[in-house]
Amino acid sequence: MEEEKRIAPRVLFDSAVRYRQKGFQSYSDTVGRDISNSGIGFISNEFIPKNSKLVFELHPPWHVEPIQAVAEVVWVSSQPYSERFKIGAKFLDPIMAS
Repeated sequence: MEEEKRIAPRVLFDSAVRYRQKGFQSYSDTVGRDISNSGIGFISNEFIPKNSKLVFELHPPWHVEPIQAVAEVVWVSSQPYSERFKIGAKFLDPIMAS
């Protein structure tokens, strides 16, 4: 059995997520999987290498305004029978309302 490495409990986060690689202008849209105060899990149609820095725009249902955060990709996993990827990223800065 694999050791749990998360430092904070995650909650389901089936909400809109926009992200872009730091230094780039165009965003990609997707849906989150789970979130905590230390990171986020989401699905991507593109491979994003581990250690990549991402800028997120999150739209949680409990918050009126979008929230922006910077995170670093810590793991990437391909989904079986799909060209999509599950990605886990840890937040590098405090989440801030935009």
